[in-house]
Amino acid sequence: EEEEEEEEEGSESSSPVSYQMKPPPEGCCTTDGFCQAGKDLRLVSISNDHIEVPSGFLLVGAKSPNLPDHLLVCAVDKRFLPDDNGHNALLGFSGNCVGCGKKGFCYFTEFSNHINLKLTTQPKKQKHLKYYLVRNAQGALTKGSVICWKG
Repeated sequence: EEEEEEEEEGSESSSPVSYQMKPPPEGCCTTDGFCQAGKDLRLVSISNDHIEVPSGFLLVGAKSPNLPDHLLVCAVDKRFLPDDNGHNALLGFSGNCVGCGKKGFCYFTEFSNHINLKLTTQPKKQKHLKYYLVRNAQGALTKGSVICWKG
């Protein structure tokens, strides 16, 4: 019981928010382009894979500062993405890992940690989600239109 109380006390912090990533849990993959479960998320690697996309979600490409020539494939609830004019995106985030299948990420920080998207900036970190991904005539996943973030 004492341990639980200590954990609760430790989680309540009055210190300012730090935008540096916390170290990943022990045993996790930390390789750029791979999720913490070790699954490849690079568009070039999984463009021909069948990716299960839940209803209401879209596949988008995230741009990693450490992998400038690659897009990371993400499944994001479309309600949290802007329309073509850069408006009407709900505040918040909801996403799934297309690599290992982990679902229910409610915070972009948590999600970016899981996919090893190493960010050092705040606000509007979702702006790292750069492109919609679409299937071409051959059925391969490719970079589509730019996600229009305003503000």
